[in-house]
Amino acid sequence: MKAESKTLIIGAGPAGMGCAYALAEAGVIPLVADKERVGGGLCRTLDFKDFRFDIGGHRFFSASPEVNRLWKDILGADLLRVRRLSRIYYRDKYFDYPLSFANTFKNLGWAESLCCATNYLQSRFLRPADDNTFAGWTVNRFGSRLFNIFFKDFTEKIWGLPCEDISSEWARQRMQGLSLRVAVQKALSGNKNSGPKTLCAEFFYPRFGPGQFYRRLEAAIGRRGGKFSFSKKVTSVWHEGNKIVSINLYDGNESKEENFEVNYLFSSMPLSFLVKSFKPLPPAEVVSAAENLRFRSFLTVNAIFDKERIFPDQWIYVNSPRVRLGRIQNYKNWSLGMSADFKKTSLGLEYFCSQGDSVWAMNDKELIAYALGELESLGIVSGKYFRDGFVSRHADTYPVYLRGYQKNVEVIRKYLAKFSNLQTIGRAGLFRYDNSDHALLTGIHAARNFLGQSSSDIWKI
Repeated sequence: MKAESKTLIIGAGPAGMGCAYALAEAGVIPLVADKERVGGGLCRTLDFKDFRFDIGGHRFFSASPEVNRLWKDILGADLLRVRRLSRIYYRDKYFDYPLSFANTFKNLGWAESLCCATNYLQSRFLRPADDNTFAGWTVNRFGSRLFNIFFKDFTEKIWGLPCEDISSEWARQRMQGLSLRVAVQKALSGNKNSGPKTLCAEFFYPRFGPGQFYRRLEAAIGRRGGKFSFSKKVTSVWHEGNKIVSINLYDGNESKEENFEVNYLFSSMPLSFLVKSFKPLPPAEVVSAAENLRFRSFLTVNAIFDKERIFPDQWIYVNSPRVRLGRIQNYKNWSLGMSADFKKTSLGLEYFCSQGDSVWAMNDKELIAYALGELESLGIVSGKYFRDGFVSRHADTYPVYLRGYQKNVEVIRKYLAKFSNLQTIGRAGLFRYDNSDHALLTGIHAARNFLGQSSSDIWKI
């Protein structure tokens, strides 16, 4: 089967690329449009002076045999198996994550550990908190003391919201199957890969970062006839009756807008942005629902230090309210292929923020100085070793699970269901904080729905 490039995919992230690959394998020629200059979305890898930086760390770990097979088929020997080491920085100490009894007991001390254990048992039997909020759900499973130590500050740093305002769906999704009992069993078990994904002891990772996978996937799609159009931003989505008929794309290189006829549209752009770009506009209640959905933004200060060893982890969670820094990636500990000089260390210093807040508003020079100051204040590495760096900004990256957000998503979902030639896919397109393997699957299954090979409910993947 052959088709012209009127089968359009918005977004060349994991979902869009998975969709394009499945279509191209079936003989359909998709056109993939993306506002960035290269594919991969948040999983692209950034090159800077022969060092490579992720946009946040991206483990390749999936329960899906299909996704694992695709990763291996595309990457071959460049798909490395990595032993995980990540810890939580709290009160100037490093706590093992996943849980280590000896380490946690040593760092907290016997009195605090006993209080945490007693409080945990009380919470398990009494269930004192509102299970519909992140705070309540976590307290009911770990106890209020452990919640305040390990969850509260870091979660509020990510979202910029009180934990009481965040839906428990965030906890259910990200900590599915995780409880103190499960964590304890895992700590005592000989099977290091048992239990939830959150606690996996090993993962796969491309030799030259996740961008390597998406570059190769793009090449494979191209060999099958797929087309890509980068630096293109969606400005309007035109519809008539129950069909999408065309879209307007603004060309960032040539500063002009073009209209593309559409036979079928797959969209991984933010769900609320898609709705507000419809021409004519949807009913008022749908527009209102879209305006009530919020996204959190993200930036990294990527820095190269003239120091061979800073810490052994792939990443560290910074659970300290005295700094805005949320997480630190150490890229050569993911793969030596990420570093041009093994005697130097490249770090990614991650900040969760909102556009226009005090961190986002800093210029790049100010941000680098600010991040180096925080890193030194934590005692991790002195700024005197800093040699070079750059800032990477990413707007509207994380769907915010405000209490009641599901009602807004449902209003939009019901409206979009009337369009016979539209499917939304991926993290932003479904307003669901999925991992990259889930996003890939949503794209692949959406393509199969289009091809008549399946009838998957993409919203449930």
